[in-house]
Formats: sequence, C-alpha cells, structure tokens
Amino acid sequence: MKTYEEQKSFVAKLNVIDDVFFHKMAEDKEVCEEILRILLSKPNLKVIESQVQRYLRNIGAHSVILDVLCQDENGDYINVEVQKTDDDDHQRRLRFNQSNIDTTFVEKGIPYNKLPDIYLVFISKFDVFNEGHTVYHINRVIEETGTIVENGTHEIYANTAIDYKSDIAELMQYFKNSTGEHENFMNLCNRVKYFKESKEGVSEMCQLVEDYAKEYNKNSDIQKIIILFKNGGTMDLALKMFSNFSVEEIEKIQKESLSK
Repeated sequence: MKTYEEQKSFVAKLNVIDDVFFHKMAEDKEVCEEILRILLSKPNLKVIESQVQRYLRNIGAHSVILDVLCQDENGDYINVEVQKTDDDDHQRRLRFNQSNIDTTFVEKGIPYNKLPDIYLVFISKFDVFNEGHTVYHINRVIEETGTIVENGTHEIYANTAIDYKSDIAELMQYFKNSTGEHENFMNLCNRVKYFKESKEGVSEMCQLVEDYAKEYNKNSDIQKIIILFKNGGTMDLALKMFSNFSVEEIEKIQKESLSK
C-alpha cells in the first residue's frame, strides 16, 4: 500500500467489528461511553477510565488480555470483548475474564458486599445462542422458583448477525458496516470518519494494521517453535527455521516449552 489512495481504499473496508479497528475506536473514552450507554441501556453512564488491550498477568497461571476494560463513576468494571469467529467456548472465556478482574482490581480485605459490579459485554459477528436475538442478558435464576438473584455480575451478549430493530441492533449493524452517520452514536461515527477519510488517520490505521499483522505472525511462529521443541527439535534447527528470532528469544521459548 504505497499511495494514499491505496491506503484509503484498504482502510475503507475495515469496520468496527474488526479487532484492530475496534481497539482504535475504543481508545477514545467518549466513544466507549457512547457505546456502553446503548449496550447497557444506561443513558447517563459516565466512563471514568478506558484501557485498550489491558494485560492481566497471572503468575503460575494463564494470563489474559482484555479487549477493553472500562470503569464507570460508581467504580464498577466493564469488560468489552469483540469476536468475529465462533471458535471457542466464549461463555467460559468471559467467566475467566471475570475471575481475573476480581483478583486483579479488588483490594485485599474488602468486604464482599463492597465488591464492585462487573459487566461482561461480548460483541460478536455471529449469534452465540442461535436464538434469533440481537442481544441476550444472562441472569442467575433460582431453578425452582424462577427468581433472579444477583451477585454483581452482568453478562450481555450482542451480535451483528440479527437485526432485531432496536437501538442496540442499529449500533451492531454499524459495527458490521461502518459507513454513514447516526445521531445516536455520533462520537463513534466521527472517529470512524477520521480514520477512514483524513490523511493522518488513514496513515495511522495502515501502520497499525501492519504492526498488528507482524505481531500476529510472530505469535504464530512462537507456537510453531514450541511444537518443534516438544517434538525433539534442536536449538540449531529452530534458529535456521526461524531466523527472525534472536538466540535469546528462542532460548526463552525453549525453557517455557519444556516447563509446560
């Protein structure tokens, strides 16, 4: 993509549902606030902090990278995940995210009744439950009576596959086809317009996509190196096959693969 027109044509094909584009949209706190007000049906919600690709380190256990983690004016946490492919157990993924948020951000010794609420928002290109709705709200229910009981966890699943004619559905359709302007989410539209139409925005987005692709390819190579070592591969062979890695990097991968 050498010319500006080629770059602009490439970026024009991106939509908010695409990982790299969504992350750039969510860097803007006001955009996050606008999206969450619609998805959570909280028109007065205030986002105090928004962090994109928040890394939660777990020593001795599986760590996690959250697409977006927000905190509102009440101190509650809102995790937003965006997924295009149905290739995992996404409900358990959200459960794991919740446990990591609890253990990372809750102060030691805090009484249970002071635990902040956690909102887990999952946005997908597919209908997770195949029930024909744009949005699903998951509640804890007493099986014998049907009574809803709360523990401060709220799960919301929204998708772009079903247009159920609502404010949320309108937002989800814009996630899928990010063109035009919509008065209900003008901050999002303006940010999309900046990255699709301004020279500075187009250039920044193209560079981000290239960096994202390099990182993705390197992560794929790491998995291949791990498999190589697990099947008896040597350091010399790994260095020959993956010359884009330094000796120190491959030695580190070798130690980690042998410890698992």
